[in-house]
Amino acid sequence: MVGRPRDWHPVADSDPVPGDPDQVAALGRQLRKTADELQRQIRNLKAVAEVDSWDSKAGKEFREKAKGSTKKLEAAFARYDAAADALGAQVTEAGGTYQDKLHAKPTNYATDLNRAQEIADAALKEAKDAEDRKGAAQRSLDGLSGKEEKDKKKLEEQRDLAGDEIAAAREKILQAQEIRDTAANLACQALEDAAKLDDSLKDDFWDKFDDWVDTVGAWAEEWATKLGVAALAVGWIPVIGQALAGVLGALSTLLTLASTVATVIQVIRGDKGLKDLAFSVLGLAMMGVGKAFSKIAGKYAQQALRAMEKASIAKTGPQLRRAVKGVNKAAGSKVSGFKEVLKNKMTTFKLEPGEWRKSMIEPLTEPFSKSWGQNLRALNPLGGNYQAAWNKIVLRGDGNVVLGAGRSLSIADPGVASDLKDIKFAAQGLADIESVNRLSRNATELSVAGTVVTSVGMALDGNLNPLLD
Repeated sequence: MVGRPRDWHPVADSDPVPGDPDQVAALGRQLRKTADELQRQIRNLKAVAEVDSWDSKAGKEFREKAKGSTKKLEAAFARYDAAADALGAQVTEAGGTYQDKLHAKPTNYATDLNRAQEIADAALKEAKDAEDRKGAAQRSLDGLSGKEEKDKKKLEEQRDLAGDEIAAAREKILQAQEIRDTAANLACQALEDAAKLDDSLKDDFWDKFDDWVDTVGAWAEEWATKLGVAALAVGWIPVIGQALAGVLGALSTLLTLASTVATVIQVIRGDKGLKDLAFSVLGLAMMGVGKAFSKIAGKYAQQALRAMEKASIAKTGPQLRRAVKGVNKAAGSKVSGFKEVLKNKMTTFKLEPGEWRKSMIEPLTEPFSKSWGQNLRALNPLGGNYQAAWNKIVLRGDGNVVLGAGRSLSIADPGVASDLKDIKFAAQGLADIESVNRLSRNATELSVAGTVVTSVGMALDGNLNPLLD
Protein backbone atom coordinates (compact mmCIF):
# COMPACT_ATOMS: atom_id res chain seq x y z
CA MET A 1 0.00 0.00 0.00
CA VAL A 2 1.26 3.50 -0.91
CA GLY A 3 1.62 5.73 2.13
CA ARG A 4 -1.35 7.85 3.05
CA PRO A 5 -1.28 11.61 2.21
CA ARG A 6 -0.08 13.78 5.08
CA ASP A 7 -1.39 17.17 4.02
CA TRP A 8 -5.20 17.12 3.91
CA HIS A 9 -5.75 20.84 3.48
CA PRO A 10 -8.27 22.17 2.50
CA VAL A 11 -10.70 19.32 3.30
CA ALA A 12 -9.47 18.13 6.72
CA ASP A 13 -6.83 18.69 9.39
CA SER A 14 -5.60 15.09 9.23
CA ASP A 15 -6.30 11.81 7.43
CA PRO A 16 -10.10 11.41 7.74
CA VAL A 17 -9.97 7.70 6.77
CA PRO A 18 -6.82 6.25 8.39
CA GLY A 19 -5.88 2.58 8.29
CA ASP A 20 -4.08 0.02 6.15
CA PRO A 21 -6.40 -2.23 4.13
CA ASP A 22 -3.51 -4.50 3.15
CA GLN A 23 -2.61 -5.20 6.80
CA VAL A 24 -6.27 -5.90 7.57
CA ALA A 25 -6.36 -8.34 4.65
CA ALA A 26 -3.12 -9.97 5.86
CA LEU A 27 -4.76 -10.65 9.22
CA GLY A 28 -7.84 -11.93 7.40
CA ARG A 29 -5.66 -14.38 5.45
CA GLN A 30 -4.11 -15.69 8.67
CA LEU A 31 -7.59 -16.25 10.11
CA ARG A 32 -8.74 -17.92 6.90
CA LYS A 33 -5.68 -20.19 6.95
CA THR A 34 -6.48 -21.24 10.51
CA ALA A 35 -10.15 -21.81 9.60
CA ASP A 36 -9.15 -23.98 6.64
CA GLU A 37 -6.82 -26.06 8.83
CA LEU A 38 -9.56 -26.54 11.41
CA GLN A 39 -11.93 -27.65 8.68
CA ARG A 40 -9.36 -30.15 7.42
CA GLN A 41 -8.92 -31.61 10.90
CA ILE A 42 -12.69 -31.85 11.30
CA ARG A 43 -12.94 -33.89 8.10
CA ASN A 44 -10.11 -36.17 9.29
CA LEU A 45 -11.71 -36.78 12.69
CA LYS A 46 -15.09 -37.49 11.15
CA ALA A 47 -13.53 -39.92 8.69
CA VAL A 48 -11.77 -41.83 11.48
CA ALA A 49 -14.83 -41.80 13.73
CA GLU A 50 -16.95 -43.33 10.95
CA VAL A 51 -14.69 -46.37 10.50
CA ASP A 52 -16.97 -49.24 11.58
CA SER A 53 -14.30 -51.92 11.22
CA TRP A 54 -12.58 -50.69 14.38
CA ASP A 55 -15.15 -52.35 16.62
CA SER A 56 -13.07 -52.86 19.75
CA LYS A 57 -13.60 -51.14 23.09
CA ALA A 58 -10.74 -48.75 22.31
CA GLY A 59 -12.29 -47.95 18.95
CA LYS A 60 -15.66 -47.14 20.48
CA GLU A 61 -14.02 -44.99 23.15
CA PHE A 62 -11.98 -43.18 20.52
CA ARG A 63 -15.10 -42.46 18.43
CA GLU A 64 -16.89 -40.99 21.46
CA LYS A 65 -13.98 -38.69 22.22
CA ALA A 66 -13.62 -37.80 18.56
CA LYS A 67 -17.24 -36.64 18.48
CA GLY A 68 -16.63 -34.32 21.43
CA SER A 69 -13.43 -32.98 19.88
CA THR A 70 -15.19 -32.50 16.55
CA LYS A 71 -17.82 -30.29 18.18
CA LYS A 72 -15.12 -28.08 19.72
CA LEU A 73 -13.24 -27.86 16.45
CA GLU A 74 -16.45 -26.97 14.62
CA ALA A 75 -17.13 -24.23 17.16
CA ALA A 76 -13.61 -22.88 16.70
CA PHE A 77 -13.98 -23.06 12.92
CA ALA A 78 -17.22 -21.05 13.07
CA ARG A 79 -15.41 -18.27 14.95
CA TYR A 80 -12.38 -18.14 12.67
CA ASP A 81 -14.53 -18.41 9.56
CA ALA A 82 -16.72 -15.49 10.66
CA ALA A 83 -13.70 -13.38 11.60
CA ALA A 84 -11.96 -14.08 8.28
CA ASP A 85 -15.11 -13.16 6.33
CA ALA A 86 -15.61 -9.98 8.36
CA LEU A 87 -12.06 -8.70 7.82
CA GLY A 88 -11.53 -10.05 4.31
CA ALA A 89 -8.60 -12.05 3.00
CA GLN A 90 -7.83 -9.69 0.11
CA VAL A 91 -8.50 -6.14 -1.04
CA THR A 92 -10.83 -6.00 -4.03
CA GLU A 93 -10.85 -2.77 -6.02
CA ALA A 94 -14.32 -1.32 -6.51
CA GLY A 95 -13.45 0.36 -9.82
CA GLY A 96 -15.67 2.68 -11.82
CA THR A 97 -16.67 6.26 -11.13
CA TYR A 98 -17.21 8.05 -7.87
CA GLN A 99 -20.87 7.06 -7.93
CA ASP A 100 -19.93 3.43 -8.57
CA LYS A 101 -17.64 3.44 -5.54
CA LEU A 102 -20.18 5.29 -3.40
CA HIS A 103 -23.00 2.83 -4.09
CA ALA A 104 -20.94 -0.36 -4.23
CA LYS A 105 -22.33 -3.21 -2.12
CA PRO A 106 -20.48 -3.66 1.23
CA THR A 107 -18.26 -6.76 1.26
CA ASN A 108 -15.64 -6.91 4.01
CA TYR A 109 -13.72 -4.41 6.11
CA ALA A 110 -10.45 -4.51 4.13
CA THR A 111 -12.19 -3.90 0.78
CA ASP A 112 -14.63 -1.28 2.10
CA LEU A 113 -11.83 0.59 3.92
CA ASN A 114 -9.88 0.68 0.66
CA ARG A 115 -13.00 1.92 -1.19
CA ALA A 116 -13.47 4.70 1.37
CA GLN A 117 -9.83 5.72 1.08
CA GLU A 118 -10.01 5.83 -2.71
CA ILE A 119 -12.99 8.22 -2.48
CA ALA A 120 -11.20 10.36 0.12
CA ASP A 121 -7.95 10.48 -1.88
CA ALA A 122 -9.79 11.49 -5.07
CA ALA A 123 -11.69 14.16 -3.13
CA LEU A 124 -8.43 15.54 -1.75
CA LYS A 125 -6.94 15.80 -5.27
CA GLU A 126 -10.05 17.58 -6.53
CA ALA A 127 -10.00 19.96 -3.57
CA LYS A 128 -6.31 20.81 -4.03
CA ASP A 129 -6.86 21.50 -7.76
CA ALA A 130 -9.83 23.70 -6.90
CA GLU A 131 -7.83 25.46 -4.20
CA ASP A 132 -5.11 26.31 -6.70
CA ARG A 133 -7.68 27.71 -9.16
CA LYS A 134 -9.41 29.62 -6.39
CA GLY A 135 -6.14 31.17 -5.26
CA ALA A 136 -5.17 32.10 -8.79
CA ALA A 137 -8.55 33.76 -9.40
CA GLN A 138 -8.30 35.70 -6.16
CA ARG A 139 -4.79 36.91 -6.94
CA SER A 140 -5.99 38.09 -10.36
CA LEU A 141 -8.89 39.90 -8.71
CA ASP A 142 -6.56 41.63 -6.30
CA GLY A 143 -4.48 42.91 -9.24
CA LEU A 144 -7.40 44.38 -11.25
CA SER A 145 -8.11 48.09 -11.52
CA GLY A 146 -11.62 49.47 -11.03
CA LYS A 147 -12.32 49.78 -14.78
CA GLU A 148 -12.05 46.07 -15.68
CA GLU A 149 -15.61 45.08 -14.68
CA LYS A 150 -15.98 42.31 -17.31
CA ASP A 151 -12.79 40.52 -16.21
CA LYS A 152 -13.71 40.97 -12.56
CA LYS A 153 -17.04 39.20 -12.96
CA LYS A 154 -15.44 36.29 -14.79
CA LEU A 155 -12.75 35.89 -12.15
CA GLU A 156 -15.31 36.03 -9.36
CA GLU A 157 -17.29 33.24 -11.03
CA GLN A 158 -14.11 31.15 -11.31
CA ARG A 159 -13.29 31.77 -7.65
CA ASP A 160 -16.80 30.89 -6.46
CA LEU A 161 -16.97 27.79 -8.65
CA ALA A 162 -13.67 26.57 -7.19
CA GLY A 163 -15.05 27.21 -3.69
CA ASP A 164 -18.11 25.10 -4.51
CA GLU A 165 -15.85 22.31 -5.73
CA ILE A 166 -13.94 22.38 -2.42
CA ALA A 167 -17.25 22.15 -0.52
CA ALA A 168 -18.27 19.20 -2.70
CA ALA A 169 -14.94 17.51 -1.97
CA ARG A 170 -15.55 17.93 1.75
CA GLU A 171 -18.93 16.28 1.32
CA LYS A 172 -17.22 13.33 -0.41
CA ILE A 173 -14.86 13.07 2.57
CA LEU A 174 -17.86 12.76 4.88
CA GLN A 175 -19.33 10.05 2.65
CA ALA A 176 -16.00 8.18 2.70
CA GLN A 177 -15.98 8.34 6.50
CA GLU A 178 -19.53 6.98 6.57
CA ILE A 179 -18.52 4.03 4.35
CA ARG A 180 -15.54 3.29 6.64
CA ASP A 181 -17.65 3.56 9.82
CA THR A 182 -20.40 1.35 8.40
CA ALA A 183 -17.85 -1.28 7.39
CA ALA A 184 -16.19 -1.14 10.82
CA ASN A 185 -19.52 -1.53 12.60
CA LEU A 186 -20.50 -4.50 10.44
CA ALA A 187 -17.14 -6.18 11.08
CA CYS A 188 -17.38 -5.55 14.83
CA GLN A 189 -20.89 -6.92 14.95
CA ALA A 190 -19.82 -10.05 13.07
CA LEU A 191 -16.91 -10.60 15.49
CA GLU A 192 -19.14 -10.04 18.52
CA ASP A 193 -21.76 -12.46 17.18
CA ALA A 194 -19.06 -15.09 16.64
CA ALA A 195 -17.72 -14.60 20.16
CA LYS A 196 -21.21 -15.01 21.65
CA LEU A 197 -22.06 -18.27 19.88
CA ASP A 198 -23.77 -20.69 22.25
CA ASP A 199 -21.63 -23.75 21.62
CA SER A 200 -19.07 -26.03 23.27
CA LEU A 201 -16.52 -23.19 23.51
CA LYS A 202 -18.78 -20.88 25.46
CA ASP A 203 -17.40 -20.05 28.91
CA ASP A 204 -18.95 -22.14 31.65
CA PHE A 205 -19.19 -21.34 35.36
CA TRP A 206 -15.59 -22.31 36.10
CA ASP A 207 -14.22 -20.24 33.23
CA LYS A 208 -16.04 -17.19 34.56
CA PHE A 209 -14.94 -18.04 38.10
CA ASP A 210 -11.29 -18.23 36.97
CA ASP A 211 -11.59 -14.85 35.26
CA TRP A 212 -13.12 -13.36 38.41
CA VAL A 213 -10.36 -14.78 40.64
CA ASP A 214 -7.71 -13.46 38.25
CA THR A 215 -9.27 -9.98 38.25
CA VAL A 216 -9.68 -9.84 42.02
CA GLY A 217 -6.17 -11.19 42.62
CA ALA A 218 -4.56 -8.68 40.26
CA TRP A 219 -6.55 -5.79 41.75
CA ALA A 220 -5.72 -6.83 45.33
CA GLU A 221 -2.05 -7.24 44.45
CA GLU A 222 -1.86 -3.80 42.83
CA TRP A 223 -3.59 -1.96 45.68
CA ALA A 224 -1.70 -3.87 48.37
CA THR A 225 1.52 -2.49 46.91
CA LYS A 226 0.13 1.05 46.59
CA LEU A 227 -1.17 1.10 50.17
CA GLY A 228 2.07 -0.45 51.45
CA VAL A 229 4.09 2.30 49.77
CA ALA A 230 1.68 4.90 51.18
CA ALA A 231 2.20 3.46 54.69
CA LEU A 232 5.96 3.84 54.29
CA ALA A 233 5.47 7.38 53.00
CA VAL A 234 3.47 8.69 56.00
CA GLY A 235 5.18 6.89 58.89
CA TRP A 236 7.63 9.76 59.47
CA ILE A 237 4.85 12.18 60.56
CA PRO A 238 5.24 12.75 64.30
CA VAL A 239 2.55 11.50 66.70
CA ILE A 240 -0.16 10.57 64.10
CA GLY A 241 2.08 8.99 61.43
CA GLN A 242 2.21 5.63 63.18
CA ALA A 243 -1.60 5.46 63.43
CA LEU A 244 -2.09 6.47 59.78
CA ALA A 245 0.56 4.00 58.64
CA GLY A 246 -1.10 1.34 60.78
CA VAL A 247 -4.44 1.79 59.01
CA LEU A 248 -2.84 1.82 55.55
CA GLY A 249 -0.61 -1.13 56.45
CA ALA A 250 -3.56 -3.17 57.75
CA LEU A 251 -5.49 -2.53 54.53
CA SER A 252 -2.39 -3.48 52.53
CA THR A 253 -2.05 -6.70 54.52
CA LEU A 254 -5.73 -7.59 54.00
CA LEU A 255 -5.33 -7.14 50.26
CA THR A 256 -2.10 -9.15 50.31
CA LEU A 257 -3.97 -11.97 52.03
CA ALA A 258 -6.71 -11.73 49.39
CA SER A 259 -4.09 -11.85 46.63
CA THR A 260 -2.46 -14.89 48.25
CA VAL A 261 -5.81 -16.68 48.53
CA ALA A 262 -6.45 -15.92 44.86
CA THR A 263 -3.04 -17.36 43.99
CA VAL A 264 -3.82 -20.53 45.97
CA ILE A 265 -7.07 -20.94 44.01
CA GLN A 266 -5.27 -20.34 40.72
CA VAL A 267 -2.64 -22.95 41.60
CA ILE A 268 -5.40 -25.46 42.41
CA ARG A 269 -7.17 -24.63 39.15
CA GLY A 270 -3.91 -24.96 37.20
CA ASP A 271 -3.77 -21.30 36.13
CA LYS A 272 -0.57 -20.60 38.08
CA GLY A 273 2.39 -22.64 39.25
CA LEU A 274 3.91 -23.37 42.62
CA LYS A 275 6.52 -20.69 41.99
CA ASP A 276 3.79 -18.03 42.03
CA LEU A 277 2.46 -19.39 45.30
CA ALA A 278 5.97 -19.53 46.76
CA PHE A 279 6.51 -15.87 45.96
CA SER A 280 3.19 -14.89 47.56
CA VAL A 281 3.95 -16.86 50.74
CA LEU A 282 7.50 -15.52 50.82
CA GLY A 283 6.12 -12.00 50.49
CA LEU A 284 3.96 -12.56 53.58
CA ALA A 285 6.93 -14.06 55.41
CA MET A 286 9.05 -11.02 54.60
CA MET A 287 6.30 -8.82 56.00
CA GLY A 288 6.60 -10.85 59.20
CA VAL A 289 10.35 -10.24 59.23
CA GLY A 290 9.58 -6.56 58.72
CA LYS A 291 7.35 -6.66 61.81
CA ALA A 292 10.25 -8.19 63.76
CA PHE A 293 12.55 -5.41 62.62
CA SER A 294 9.94 -2.88 63.67
CA LYS A 295 9.82 -4.38 67.16
CA ILE A 296 13.61 -4.47 67.40
CA ALA A 297 13.78 -0.85 66.29
CA GLY A 298 10.94 0.12 68.64
CA LYS A 299 12.60 -1.44 71.66
CA TYR A 300 15.94 0.06 70.74
CA ALA A 301 14.44 3.51 70.15
CA GLN A 302 12.62 3.54 73.49
CA GLN A 303 15.73 2.39 75.36
CA ALA A 304 17.90 4.95 73.61
CA LEU A 305 15.46 7.81 74.08
CA ARG A 306 15.09 7.08 77.80
CA ALA A 307 18.86 7.04 78.24
CA MET A 308 19.31 10.22 76.21
CA GLU A 309 16.53 12.00 78.11
CA LYS A 310 18.21 11.19 81.44
CA ALA A 311 21.52 12.50 80.09
CA SER A 312 19.92 15.73 78.90
CA ILE A 313 18.30 16.51 82.28
CA ALA A 314 21.18 15.32 84.49
CA LYS A 315 22.17 18.08 86.90
CA THR A 316 24.83 16.45 89.08
CA GLY A 317 27.99 14.60 88.24
CA PRO A 318 26.73 11.20 89.51
CA GLN A 319 23.47 11.63 87.58
CA LEU A 320 25.40 12.42 84.42
CA ARG A 321 27.73 9.44 84.85
CA ARG A 322 24.79 7.08 85.35
CA ALA A 323 23.06 8.58 82.34
CA VAL A 324 26.16 8.21 80.18
CA LYS A 325 26.36 4.55 81.16
CA GLY A 326 22.80 4.13 79.96
CA VAL A 327 23.65 5.82 76.66
CA ASN A 328 26.73 3.63 76.24
CA LYS A 329 24.69 0.51 76.95
CA ALA A 330 22.08 1.47 74.37
CA ALA A 331 24.74 2.33 71.81
CA GLY A 332 26.67 -0.92 72.31
CA SER A 333 30.37 -1.29 72.86
CA LYS A 334 32.90 0.34 70.58
CA VAL A 335 34.48 -2.41 68.45
CA SER A 336 36.37 -2.77 65.20
CA GLY A 337 36.53 -5.53 62.61
CA PHE A 338 33.60 -7.04 60.71
CA LYS A 339 33.07 -10.04 63.03
CA GLU A 340 33.17 -7.93 66.17
CA VAL A 341 30.85 -5.32 64.68
CA LEU A 342 28.39 -8.02 63.54
CA LYS A 343 28.44 -9.69 66.97
CA ASN A 344 27.87 -6.33 68.66
CA LYS A 345 24.91 -5.55 66.40
CA MET A 346 23.34 -8.96 67.05
CA THR A 347 23.64 -8.27 70.79
CA THR A 348 22.25 -4.74 70.51
CA PHE A 349 19.39 -5.56 68.13
CA LYS A 350 17.64 -8.65 69.44
CA LEU A 351 14.22 -10.09 70.28
CA GLU A 352 13.18 -12.88 72.56
CA PRO A 353 12.54 -16.23 70.75
CA GLY A 354 8.78 -16.07 71.32
CA GLU A 355 8.59 -12.58 69.87
CA TRP A 356 10.04 -13.78 66.57
CA ARG A 357 7.27 -16.37 66.20
CA LYS A 358 4.66 -13.77 67.11
CA SER A 359 6.11 -11.33 64.58
CA MET A 360 5.99 -13.89 61.77
CA ILE A 361 2.25 -14.52 62.20
CA GLU A 362 1.42 -10.90 62.93
CA PRO A 363 0.73 -10.02 59.26
CA LEU A 364 -2.08 -12.59 59.40
CA THR A 365 -3.54 -11.43 62.73
CA GLU A 366 -2.93 -7.68 62.85
CA PRO A 367 -5.73 -6.71 60.40
CA PHE A 368 -8.19 -8.42 62.75
CA SER A 369 -6.79 -7.01 66.02
CA LYS A 370 -7.90 -4.13 68.22
CA SER A 371 -5.28 -1.86 66.68
CA TRP A 372 -7.92 -0.63 64.20
CA GLY A 373 -9.84 1.14 66.94
CA GLN A 374 -6.72 2.60 68.51
CA ASN A 375 -5.42 3.94 65.21
CA LEU A 376 -8.77 5.36 64.14
CA ARG A 377 -9.18 7.12 67.50
CA ALA A 378 -5.73 8.65 67.06
CA LEU A 379 -6.80 9.90 63.61
CA ASN A 380 -10.18 11.26 64.76
CA PRO A 381 -10.38 14.83 63.39
CA LEU A 382 -12.06 15.98 66.60
CA GLY A 383 -10.05 14.12 69.20
CA GLY A 384 -6.85 13.20 67.36
CA ASN A 385 -3.33 14.39 68.03
CA TYR A 386 -2.95 16.66 65.02
CA GLN A 387 -1.96 19.69 67.06
CA ALA A 388 0.75 17.71 68.83
CA ALA A 389 2.05 16.50 65.46
CA TRP A 390 2.08 20.07 64.13
CA ASN A 391 3.90 21.37 67.20
CA LYS A 392 6.58 18.70 66.93
CA ILE A 393 7.23 19.45 63.24
CA VAL A 394 7.47 23.18 64.05
CA LEU A 395 9.87 22.42 66.88
CA ARG A 396 12.09 20.29 64.65
CA GLY A 397 12.20 23.11 62.11
CA ASP A 398 13.08 25.78 64.71
CA GLY A 399 9.74 27.45 64.10
CA ASN A 400 9.57 26.73 60.34
CA VAL A 401 7.01 24.03 59.51
CA VAL A 402 8.43 23.41 55.99
CA LEU A 403 11.94 22.98 57.36
CA GLY A 404 10.59 20.78 60.15
CA ALA A 405 8.77 18.54 57.69
CA GLY A 406 11.92 18.20 55.61
CA ARG A 407 13.97 17.29 58.66
CA SER A 408 11.33 14.76 59.75
CA LEU A 409 11.17 12.90 56.45
CA SER A 410 12.21 9.28 56.77
CA ILE A 411 11.78 5.99 54.90
CA ALA A 412 12.06 3.90 58.06
CA ASP A 413 9.46 1.35 59.15
CA PRO A 414 6.28 3.39 59.79
CA GLY A 415 5.94 2.05 63.34
CA VAL A 416 9.19 3.60 64.53
CA ALA A 417 10.12 6.22 61.92
CA SER A 418 9.32 9.17 64.18
CA ASP A 419 11.08 7.64 67.22
CA LEU A 420 14.21 6.96 65.18
CA LYS A 421 14.15 10.58 64.02
CA ASP A 422 13.83 11.67 67.65
CA ILE A 423 17.12 9.87 68.35
CA LYS A 424 18.76 11.95 65.63
CA PHE A 425 17.42 15.20 67.05
CA ALA A 426 18.24 14.27 70.64
CA ALA A 427 21.80 13.39 69.61
CA GLN A 428 22.40 16.98 68.54
CA GLY A 429 22.11 18.14 72.16
CA LEU A 430 24.43 15.44 73.49
CA ALA A 431 27.30 15.73 71.04
CA ASP A 432 29.86 15.69 73.87
CA ILE A 433 28.97 12.07 74.68
CA GLU A 434 31.05 9.91 72.32
CA SER A 435 28.61 6.98 72.13
CA VAL A 436 25.77 9.24 70.98
CA ASN A 437 27.15 9.04 67.44
CA ARG A 438 26.83 5.25 67.59
CA LEU A 439 23.22 5.64 68.76
CA SER A 440 22.47 7.84 65.78
CA ARG A 441 24.25 5.45 63.39
CA ASN A 442 22.39 2.46 64.84
CA ALA A 443 19.10 4.29 64.28
CA THR A 444 20.03 4.87 60.64
CA GLU A 445 20.98 1.21 60.15
CA LEU A 446 17.69 0.02 61.61
CA SER A 447 15.82 2.49 59.42
CA VAL A 448 17.49 1.23 56.23
CA ALA A 449 17.21 -2.46 57.18
CA GLY A 450 13.51 -2.22 58.04
CA THR A 451 12.74 -0.36 54.83
CA VAL A 452 14.63 -2.89 52.69
CA VAL A 453 12.84 -5.85 54.28
CA THR A 454 9.39 -4.24 53.94
CA SER A 455 10.05 -3.20 50.33
CA VAL A 456 11.26 -6.68 49.37
CA GLY A 457 8.13 -8.17 50.94
CA MET A 458 5.91 -5.96 48.79
CA ALA A 459 7.99 -6.63 45.66
CA LEU A 460 7.89 -10.41 46.05
CA ASP A 461 4.11 -10.64 45.91
CA GLY A 462 3.61 -10.44 42.18
CA ASN A 463 5.87 -7.51 41.34
CA LEU A 464 9.33 -9.10 41.35
CA ASN A 465 8.04 -12.45 40.09
CA PRO A 466 7.46 -11.41 36.43
CA LEU A 467 11.07 -10.20 36.22
CA LEU A 468 12.26 -13.76 36.85
CA ASP A 469 10.07 -15.43 34.22
